[in-house]
Amino acid sequence: MNSNRAGIFTAVSMAGFAVGLVLAGCGPQPGTGPAAASNVTVNDTAEPTPALAFLSAAAPAASAASAVSGSELPASSAKHAAPALKTFTFPDGHISFTYPEAWTVRTVLPPAGLPGVEAIVTDSGGNDLLSLGNGLTAGCAGGPVSRRVFDQVAVPGMAAPDDAEPVFGFVVESYGDGDAYFMGLSDPRSLAQGEGVSSWCNLVSTANGGLSTRVLFNDPAFPNRGAARAWMATDQYVQLKALLMSLAYV
Repeated sequence: MNSNRAGIFTAVSMAGFAVGLVLAGCGPQPGTGPAAASNVTVNDTAEPTPALAFLSAAAPAASAASAVSGSELPASSAKHAAPALKTFTFPDGHISFTYPEAWTVRTVLPPAGLPGVEAIVTDSGGNDLLSLGNGLTAGCAGGPVSRRVFDQVAVPGMAAPDDAEPVFGFVVESYGDGDAYFMGLSDPRSLAQGEGVSSWCNLVSTANGGLSTRVLFNDPAFPNRGAARAWMATDQYVQLKALLMSLAYV
């Protein structure tokens, strides 16, 4: 599958626009591909950063969209040498991240008159893995859910204007009729675990508006929670987590 992204630029009644947050979910939606949007120039230069935990680009990695069991995906291993990385910087010069040199990043503009830029990260096989929206001006909406947190780590490079520290998270939420999986940066309140917690919000505050990050899972993302946990041992998970952890605002 060459594109499994949901449209991130969704008009709302608030000023500006919001991304496909909790209500848009994590699956593909028809008619929202990037082909009809304008492209803008990106900063996409190779820059070695061996301290990050990216694995060898030669190691096979299935798309994040693949709903397969963990046993069918390659397990990550410390023996892999860290490859050279590229650095992407959003056009406004504030937010950047690093990613494996075999991956690519393309940018998409929202509908005319709306603020923000979306960056879509694609692996070497042409699979869209991650969407990041920068310069957003709206917020999140959702209801109470049951949440289980698989992984969470603070991301100090993305400290918000109010000194709040965004958190990387990988979670599953139950809405009563099945599970939904989310992975990206969030306000720490979206990492609360248990019953009746507020649903996932993938928008974090920044000095230039807001940043949305969302791994592009298929629907369903995994056949069960055991498969989701197994995916965490794969190269692909490690690479995506490292990319999200590398996000920095200047």
